[in-house]
Amino acid sequence: MFEIQVSKSVLGAVESSPLGIARLEVLASLKLCSMPTLKTTLSRLNKAGKIIRLKRGAYSASPMRDAYACAQAVFAGYIGFAAALHVHGIISEMPFTVAVVTAGGSKVKRFGQYEFRAVALGEKAVGFEKKDGRVVSTAAKTLFDCIYAPEYSVERERLIGAYRDRGMKREEWEEFDAYVGKFASAKMARRMQRAKEEIWV
Repeated sequence: MFEIQVSKSVLGAVESSPLGIARLEVLASLKLCSMPTLKTTLSRLNKAGKIIRLKRGAYSASPMRDAYACAQAVFAGYIGFAAALHVHGIISEMPFTVAVVTAGGSKVKRFGQYEFRAVALGEKAVGFEKKDGRVVSTAAKTLFDCIYAPEYSVERERLIGAYRDRGMKREEWEEFDAYVGKFASAKMARRMQRAKEEIWV
């Protein structure tokens, strides 16, 4: 009976956490049970599919409430590429691969229908803002990143069309040009300029 009660309490705590994501230290601070019992309970709930273990010490309600927040709980960095296009409303469909741009290594983790991918951009892992509670690349940096590493973006024609429909403010183009000047090789800069000319018609 005690085990069932603890299990319900822990499950309820995870499900009622902001965005349905709970960290072990926060759950422990609720003093629902001892730490060994808490870890055992979380392991059982995960095996039963009632919660999702994102990484050591981080858990999500099942099903995930916010794949973007879950991806950032798994990998430290900002939401980028096709996922950033969706967050900014530049494309309407949410991608099943959520890229998190990091300064460190590249990794992949899969959870059901979602693939979370850490994309290492080193010194280029800059240019982000907070939007709707998520850390995401700015619209200008998203465009730069998508042209720089198109394998994580949508098709080029769709990317150009989506930005043409959205439009870019002067300050956004200035930001984009700054990234091109700082990070792009001569060949890449020409590719960026072509994209800019196609969008800015």
